[in-house]
Amino acid sequence: MRPDHQEFADGVKLAAIAAVSAVLTATIVIGAGRTLLPQAEVAAAERPALIPVALR
Repeated sequence: MRPDHQEFADGVKLAAIAAVSAVLTATIVIGAGRTLLPQAEVAAAERPALIPVALR
């Protein structure tokens, strides 16, 4: 490959690595968040009922 094409190919490789890294990081962070935070059904069951209040 010519040097110009080699630089372009290297840039594409780096962009692909960055994209894969971003997807993996997001997957890990979302998975950890879902593991650490309570589920919506459990959180809703633990919350006391709201008392309706009329504003004047």
